[in-house]
Amino acid sequence: MAHDTEAGHAGSSVALGNLLTNAGDPPGVKGVIALIDTCHAGGGVPDTRDLVSGFSLGKSRYSLLMAASAAQKAYDLDFSGELARLLREGVPGAGELLRSAVLKWALTDRILRQNCQVFDWDGDADAEEELWVALNVRRPAWTPGRQIGDLGSQDLDEALSAWHEYSAPAGGWNRPELRELCEQAAGSEEPEALRVQQVADGLVHAGVTGDMVHAWAGHVLTTPALRSVAADLNADYEVARPSLDPLRPPKRIEGSTLLRYVLEHAALRLPITGDPVARLARVVAAIADRCGLSTDDELVRAWARDTGAEIALTDAVARQAAVRQDRRWRLVISLHAAQVDWPETVSVWLRDGGRGEYHEVHQCEPSRIGVERLFPEIIGWARKRVPGGARITNIDVVVPAALLLTWEPEMASAGRTRLGARNTVVLRWAGRLAVPGILAGMNEEDRDRLKDLGVRPSDDARAPVDWLSEGDTRDARGLAERLHMGCYERAIGLDHRPPHIAELMETLLAHTPILVWPRTDSEVSSSGRVRLDEYWDRLPDKFVEAYRHRWSAEAGEPVRPVSTRDEHLAELAGLRAAWHDLDWLDFCSWFEQHHQIDQWSA
Repeated sequence: MAHDTEAGHAGSSVALGNLLTNAGDPPGVKGVIALIDTCHAGGGVPDTRDLVSGFSLGKSRYSLLMAASAAQKAYDLDFSGELARLLREGVPGAGELLRSAVLKWALTDRILRQNCQVFDWDGDADAEEELWVALNVRRPAWTPGRQIGDLGSQDLDEALSAWHEYSAPAGGWNRPELRELCEQAAGSEEPEALRVQQVADGLVHAGVTGDMVHAWAGHVLTTPALRSVAADLNADYEVARPSLDPLRPPKRIEGSTLLRYVLEHAALRLPITGDPVARLARVVAAIADRCGLSTDDELVRAWARDTGAEIALTDAVARQAAVRQDRRWRLVISLHAAQVDWPETVSVWLRDGGRGEYHEVHQCEPSRIGVERLFPEIIGWARKRVPGGARITNIDVVVPAALLLTWEPEMASAGRTRLGARNTVVLRWAGRLAVPGILAGMNEEDRDRLKDLGVRPSDDARAPVDWLSEGDTRDARGLAERLHMGCYERAIGLDHRPPHIAELMETLLAHTPILVWPRTDSEVSSSGRVRLDEYWDRLPDKFVEAYRHRWSAEAGEPVRPVSTRDEHLAELAGLRAAWHDLDWLDFCSWFEQHHQIDQWSA
């Protein structure tokens, strides 16, 4: 109620419950967090009967922290003042994130004249985490020389359980105790002691490296940067001989905990003859690259001298530079000029991230043969122009919707081999590059959606895909209406090829940045979905590797996975995808600014 609210006149007050219900109902709203400091604040809880209806159909999310119960008054904005002080001071022992329930209990001893209340509603089964109000300024911090992480604890417990001469200290492990354990294990003749020595030694090196990284890079190192570091490391791990365990940190961990996981993985998950220092040097080089830092910093150099990692660090920096060059340059082959299906011109770019640095247009016969005949010439053109001797291994093929269902450009000849035999080929829809006026703003709107698709609640979660069954696609008009209402907020997958799939493609592509469909008329198998779940974080790149497995099988050749973990990758080969990630949308924005398109067909 406000200063001019009249008794018995609802229009002169604010129906807070209705206001909150309406705030959380529209498509795209991921949740509502409300701090209510009014008299009778508990009366502002939305009616649960309203929450299960509306556009959200019960999938809305709310977290309300209220100053008083429905029968109580609130005094002098005590709630707001004490809450502000609490957030500035932090809550010891409450973890990294402060949620409404934690804050309610922390406020109990601070506010004596009224009783705070909490209301939580979470109807979204796909939510990545609970709603939270603020970061806890007293969250756990990195403690130099003291802690080991979950991965280190797991490996150390397993090693010690097989070697019974040493038990864990009551106060937990610190660096001196780990060094003592390493020395005792080194003096033992029992075979089980070797693994104990390896783990203890690896944890010491990981801890020392972590202290250095915090002092050197802590002011710029972020969770997204660490996940990019993990991607760079996995590129090496997947082709190593013998193969190495991939780095798959749980999605829920971040910050210092994630850094500790990356370092412990590098130091512990290595072959019997592996060198933990060399692996840690590789992590340091990747962090420097992703954070724009120099490994010539005295902190890094001192660490390398003390650990004997000087040569390993030099090698790691050179390897990271090669990874950066290969990651940096991509070849774009675009058929966006097609009027119906096949174009009379093919545009090519060498793109550096979101910018096209080199560009050329090739004339061709408007047919599949005419377009594919250009591929060897285009590959040769790109190799001559890429700077610094970098390899061209990543190719984006921009295709009109009419061809996505029938053309597999990775199978086309690029000279001596197929285009996809040694290159990662990714399909992009032409409508994302040359956006028609009716879809203006489509790419910008999908940026937040893509960020959401990159986060899953845990390692074993399913891929964030809304699968459409035959019942969903039978009524094309009804499907279009649901798409326009925003009912599908994730990637979209067709679990079958409906008879009218060609008519559906453009509508679907306009409403999702990632579209997956079956290659043949067969339905998507359960094993295909399992592989999509398993490899989601490494898509779209893994698709072409799966296709290579299929080609080998069709030719009667034995399938030779890059690593033993990819033995079932061929089960992914039954899927096709049009994939538009943030990096590609950056290029689309650059294209829109630098290339005027008069006519086009998607």
